[in-house]
Amino acid sequence: MSTLILLVMLLYIVSPVDACPGPFDDILVLLVCMALRNKLSDS
Repeated sequence: MSTLILLVMLLYIVSPVDACPGPFDDILVLLVCMALRNKLSDS
């Protein structure tokens, strides 16, 4: 499951479609996905 989260995160960051212009949404997605990945690996 954590691999799937990592793949979705990478696809969002690399894709040309963004929720808002600039790097802000990419950084937010990166932080949220890393937190989810850590939470899943702890359980």
